[in-house]
Amino acid sequence: MSRLKGFPGLVVKSDWVEEVTTGPYDSYTPEQRQMITSENQLSFLNITRSLEDLPVEKQNDVEGLLNECKEAMERLYKADVYQSFDDPSLFIYRIDIPYNGSVHSQTGIVGLVPVEDSESVQILKHEEVRPQRSDLMSRHLVAVGASSSPISLTYKNNEQLDKAITNCTSNEPVLITEDNEMKQTVWRVVGETAKELSELVSNKTLYITDGHHRMAAAEEALKKSDNNYEPLKSTLAVLFPDDEMLVLPFHRRVGDPESRKSQDLLETISSVCEIEKSYEITPSQTGKVGLYLDGQSYQIILPKSSSNNLVDQLDVARLQEHILFPFFGVVNPGTHKLIDYVPGPLGVDVVKERCDNDSWVGFVMHPLEIKDLMGVAEAGELMPPKSSYLMPKPRSGVFVRDLNREKIIQ
Repeated sequence: MSRLKGFPGLVVKSDWVEEVTTGPYDSYTPEQRQMITSENQLSFLNITRSLEDLPVEKQNDVEGLLNECKEAMERLYKADVYQSFDDPSLFIYRIDIPYNGSVHSQTGIVGLVPVEDSESVQILKHEEVRPQRSDLMSRHLVAVGASSSPISLTYKNNEQLDKAITNCTSNEPVLITEDNEMKQTVWRVVGETAKELSELVSNKTLYITDGHHRMAAAEEALKKSDNNYEPLKSTLAVLFPDDEMLVLPFHRRVGDPESRKSQDLLETISSVCEIEKSYEITPSQTGKVGLYLDGQSYQIILPKSSSNNLVDQLDVARLQEHILFPFFGVVNPGTHKLIDYVPGPLGVDVVKERCDNDSWVGFVMHPLEIKDLMGVAEAGELMPPKSSYLMPKPRSGVFVRDLNREKIIQ
């Protein structure tokens, strides 16, 4: 199987963008998702919803949830909100967002990549996944028979591939849409031009930057199909060059199981690292972490890791090793009940606001660099959950890959 191939894709019509497409699923609280889905039957959140979005009496009904998601996808098909392309196509997807007083632009290739590694295809991972979540997503993929949120991959850019992508953007786009948060432009690529793009990617190692659970779900769905269902042998992805990736942190908030007083917590943390009271809580460099406790801001200097592994040198791992595990009992940061993650785009003020509301302790992280993610993946190591937040994230509902339609056409 080629490393990147086209598919008979669906792209949302410009008149329906506002009503159909949504931000990343985890950028909304369960309460926000419930409100949106109850008010808008065509929002793509109706398709990506999970058990926690349902009323309490239905939160154990997995089959009921999957049926509702499938029905929501059918509603979009019947409403004719998508323009369809029958020939296998790649798509160039450009996202422009305001960032730090300027505009950050990121241009990727949307297509299908293999689910299984081989000697000729290598997709490297850097994060652990939660089996329960990937299992539900796997069942969702099969039940709904469609996917929309592409797995985000990156690669080491070069001039030849960069030029080829730029040439593809000289054609008339199939979609241009803009709001206060994002401008999205989509171009369709077919024929020899698509073949050239695929060949230029063929020698690239690909690194997952966002979508580890989606990839795990695709792998599980293929395994359960006994490798007989051809569309499940590949998955929807978008490939962005490494020099355009914008990496932000995931900040941490932790509840204290012992309900200690602020001074006691400060003394406990200061027993392993230096603490400075600081007006500016955002750390300016790696090795430092902002601390928000009882309405006060501090910065702490993290101790070095006791391990020589590459991943253990990262701030998120050092914080886990020296503070979160020994002082707050966080054994598994992916499943611990008294830990909360705040995506970097929401900002430090959200960390403070939430901590003020529930008296939890906030840890403000310095962002990783894309080379950190790639290095960990190359070393075959895995980062702790929520180590990085990549943005901008593709909107759900812009692209749809219909597995059954794909099987019929191909």
